[in-house]
Amino acid sequence: MSLDDRTRALLRERELFLEGVDPAGRGIVRKEIAQSWKRSLMYGLEPERSRPTFRSEPQTAEQLLSVAVPVIESKRGALVDSSSSLTVTDANGWVVARWVEDSRFSRRLDRHDVLPGYSFAETTVGTNSGGMVLETGRPSLVAGPEHFFEESLQLTCAGAPILHPVTKRLIGTLNLTCRYSDTNPIMLSWVCEVATQIEQALATSATRREQLLFEAFLADNRDSRHAVICLDEQTIISNAAAARILGPSDQAILWEHAARSLQSGAGAVVEKTVSLADGAAVGVDVLPVTDGPTTVGALLRLKLASHPSRSGRSQEPAPKLGDLVGNSPAWRALCHAVADSNPQALLLTGEPGVGKFAVARALADESETAIVDALTRSTETDWGTRVTDAVDRDPGLLILRHVEALDPDDLRATANAVARARARQIRVVATTNATAANFPQLVEWFDRTVEVPSLADRAGDLPLLLDAVSRRYSPSGEKVHWMPDAVQALGRIDWDRNVAGLDALVRELVAGRNRRYIGAQDLPIEHRVQASRRQLQGLEQVEAKAIMNALRDAGGNKRLAADRLGIARSTLYRKVRSLGIDIDSANF
Repeated sequence: MSLDDRTRALLRERELFLEGVDPAGRGIVRKEIAQSWKRSLMYGLEPERSRPTFRSEPQTAEQLLSVAVPVIESKRGALVDSSSSLTVTDANGWVVARWVEDSRFSRRLDRHDVLPGYSFAETTVGTNSGGMVLETGRPSLVAGPEHFFEESLQLTCAGAPILHPVTKRLIGTLNLTCRYSDTNPIMLSWVCEVATQIEQALATSATRREQLLFEAFLADNRDSRHAVICLDEQTIISNAAAARILGPSDQAILWEHAARSLQSGAGAVVEKTVSLADGAAVGVDVLPVTDGPTTVGALLRLKLASHPSRSGRSQEPAPKLGDLVGNSPAWRALCHAVADSNPQALLLTGEPGVGKFAVARALADESETAIVDALTRSTETDWGTRVTDAVDRDPGLLILRHVEALDPDDLRATANAVARARARQIRVVATTNATAANFPQLVEWFDRTVEVPSLADRAGDLPLLLDAVSRRYSPSGEKVHWMPDAVQALGRIDWDRNVAGLDALVRELVAGRNRRYIGAQDLPIEHRVQASRRQLQGLEQVEAKAIMNALRDAGGNKRLAADRLGIARSTLYRKVRSLGIDIDSANF
């Protein structure tokens, strides 16, 4: 690698950044590269150890490759006399195809795992052209020392997005890779031109694919009483019977099942059972839809099976709680618990943000509702007086919020108020973030104690919650579509504030914006980091423990801790970030 002044400056900036120095402000590192470096550290990556990950199962980018291969084959002449390669990745960063003519350069790329089946997403190897394109949606060039991955410092790559011609969603990337010494600014414009040609071919192909899917649907949909759909990755056509069965996130589930079934090459696959997002089980017959030798989609015949259950009770529709949504077993159990026998005094427990207050309000009828919050203190009236005044107004429902914040005197006043409310046939609902076991005396005053499930216990309700909250914040009531990759990413997050945290995220993404489709790439960086954060395994757990012990023994002094561990301070910083150790908030 030629160490000219620019290269030396970049290498120095890269080392300073890895030691904890922010590169912003000096103008040496491009803004988009510095942002990608920061994201790479947030993902917990380490330049020397983070390698492309391999996935052995077949990739599902048949539609993209069917049009990209002919376009790229026509450009292979440009690769013959150069040490360079072209790669195509799917929308998740997995390499699905590679073209290279120089045998020596091919072996070099093999050593770097630039091969089909390996992931070059930014969450895997950090800053690279394909990963940056997936993150930003814009063309990107990453030259030599601008890479995050140590083994890529002698390579330059230029990447361009490939957008679906109908939905305009990013469905893959095209990347040109060469030696750093061969870097040329024209690389980026050339790869963008080839990507545009692929998109034009996709537009022609998409029209024909949709026509073939529609014709297959019409040919099979002779009896509208039976559920039939025809679909591919981007399109779904269904009759009314199928529409009554399927929810907003079921297309991804059924397409994944159909793609796996058809990859075996066995032709039609007769009925197998698939679980939908709401827990319902459907029998599915899969038939391929082909364009000559190419499979372009699948026709599915659906037959609704019974919900798996331990008793007939789960077959009953759960009582509605106002406009609250949910169909998971945990949510259905809650709905039955608060509705059965209509308890006059009900205590709702659960983690912060799960929606206890929303459940309480949903129990109100058309009569007046009185709300008294223990966290809202008054300088003029004490808690007992406020509760007594609320009972004296003779409401139909009295809601007492955050009763875990009450002292013993206020708890006694609450007991008296509940007794007076009972005598007046006033329904009382109290909410607390504490578990019922922490307030045994409180439980005695209520007919029933019900725990509102956390968002982690309601994973199947996530698509319904996203849809409901989006309608609340979307301008003009426009429909917002949450793409399967976004739902999957959000499902991996540990929500400290539960539904309240999800509500805040949706409001941030939807309110005041004209977004019809939201994919994983649209999520804030902190949420993508949480979704991709890996669990520490084996020796990593030992390393993390050793580092924390050394920092504790050194009183938080990083230089002393590095000396005791026998490593450089820069290495300590890298390991801390790679292992996800938060030393800023730790107490030593």
